[in-house]
Parts: sequence; structure tokens; C-alpha cells
Amino acid sequence: MERFIVELTVANHCGVLNRITGLYAKRKYNIDSLTVHESSDPALSVMRISSRGNAAIQSQMTRQLRKLFDVKTVVLLNNSML
Repeated sequence: MERFIVELTVANHCGVLNRITGLYAKRKYNIDSLTVHESSDPALSVMRISSRGNAAIQSQMTRQLRKLFDVKTVVLLNNSML
């Protein structure tokens, strides 16, 4: 399994973290590392989620994350970008 990081820009309000981690839990994918910090815009936060999976899992997670209302952008960072 390949390590990958998903970088998200999300709305900065209550419940967003729970919905995103719940998405991983429903699909039984483990989160290895999670960091969140405010962006230059106080209404948005930047979130980085490190996980492991093959290309199909990476593609599925990015597609599912893009469907969430509070998620503004999704960028997949794989080993070649780290």
C-alpha cells in the first residue's frame, strides 16, 4: 500500500472534521496523520490527511471528499509530490 496525503480546503465551522473523518470510518480506511490549521481567510481551514492505499482507494477518497458540502478544494499529494 502506498502512502498518500489529501490536502483539503474546508469551511471553518463546527462539525466539518467529524464529517470528513466519518467518511474515512464508513469506508474502513485508517487515517495515519491529520493536521488542520487556519488559512489566510478566517472562514477557511486547510486540512492534511495522511493515509495508505492503492490508486483505486486514492481516487475513491478524493471523489468522495469532493462531494462534501463543506469541502472547497481537494488536492491529492502522492509519493512523487512529497
